[in-house]
Amino acid sequence: MPERPHLLVLSGWAGVPESALALGFDVSFIGDTTEFSDSDREILARCRSVHEMPANRAAAVLAAARDIHVRLPLEAAVSFGEFGTESSAVVADALGIRGLSLKTAAATHYKDLMRAALAGRPDLTIAWERVTDPAGLRTFRARHGLPLVVKPVSGAGSVGVRQIFTDAELDDTLDDRAFWREAPYLAEEFVPGDMVYSVETVTLRGRHHIAGVSAGRLSAHPNLAITEISVPPPPPYDAPLARIHETVLAFLDVLGHDWGLTHTEVKVAADGRPVVIESQPRIGGMRIFRMVEHATGVDEVGTILRSLLPDAPDVTPPHLPPYTAVGMCLSLVPPSKPVRRTADPELLREIKGVDDFEIAVRPGRVPAPVTDNSGGRPGLIWLRVPDHAAAELVKKEISRTYWVEYEDGDVWHPWF
Repeated sequence: MPERPHLLVLSGWAGVPESALALGFDVSFIGDTTEFSDSDREILARCRSVHEMPANRAAAVLAAARDIHVRLPLEAAVSFGEFGTESSAVVADALGIRGLSLKTAAATHYKDLMRAALAGRPDLTIAWERVTDPAGLRTFRARHGLPLVVKPVSGAGSVGVRQIFTDAELDDTLDDRAFWREAPYLAEEFVPGDMVYSVETVTLRGRHHIAGVSAGRLSAHPNLAITEISVPPPPPYDAPLARIHETVLAFLDVLGHDWGLTHTEVKVAADGRPVVIESQPRIGGMRIFRMVEHATGVDEVGTILRSLLPDAPDVTPPHLPPYTAVGMCLSLVPPSKPVRRTADPELLREIKGVDDFEIAVRPGRVPAPVTDNSGGRPGLIWLRVPDHAAAELVKKEISRTYWVEYEDGDVWHPWF
């Protein structure tokens, strides 16, 4: 009997090793398991080896991977989460196995390298500079004016990102010593608009296949959070999709991306030009990959895993598949003050079209404010409906069904 191919999974959730095991891989896992449930640990117990450590520690991960590889040679290394992708590329390159390329990992993880890679394509980029101190930011402002954005060169979930619209906000940033201790930053031209698109792609043998596109509604300045995501974008936000598709495919070609998933965020400038904000070689957060699968039938993770099987049959996914349903994620943003009681969240399961939810609002606690996309939301509700008209009806039913009563007597209902 031939040996099963040995796959290294870095970070992420237990569903990835579970899927890989079901496809016939031997699996080893490296990642942080702090929040894993008992059922998650039962899946890990079926793996060849498990190393519990943060997957973004590339040197430690490579050392562990070498030890695994000596005992049972690895076929490939994968990561579908934010914090393991760079390490997976390092491991694949160092061990000479299949996986994400170092070129893609570097150009997406480090935002200055991404902008530099686009330098010869003014149609794909915006004004930007790498700044290491307040003087550099002053120079950028003098050249390009306001508004502007300052973001960490390497970061996640919009943590550390500042939108600067006024001279007062600029002065606050220039004078913030704690902020500058985390330099360098990327200063960028601000692209206005309350909608950010994400394009989910699967690339095999250098050919890119768009699995689906979402539209995320942004909070008003200075909040950076996305409060609602829809796959596909609803009218009229679907109008620029053809140009967005073209822009992302050109962007991936410039990067030289040849294998794996990408989640690329795009905004549409005032002149109608799509602008790539950033890209990551992973699935989209807030379960965008699940919403894409519901809406188009493309299983991004499963497709990539099957492509790693020795002598795998053709697993090429459809490019721009038709949308046969709508997936949506709604964020609850209740006021941050002491809660007396809430409606029973389980009532949401009785609403046709509600696919799942995670609600952390509890009596006696204060809901955390939602200021960015780093996690810790008071509540998320996922919908799976036939079309956008049906989604609007479900949203109204959720608003009637769920409520939060505060100690001061106020009662809050979500409104989307």
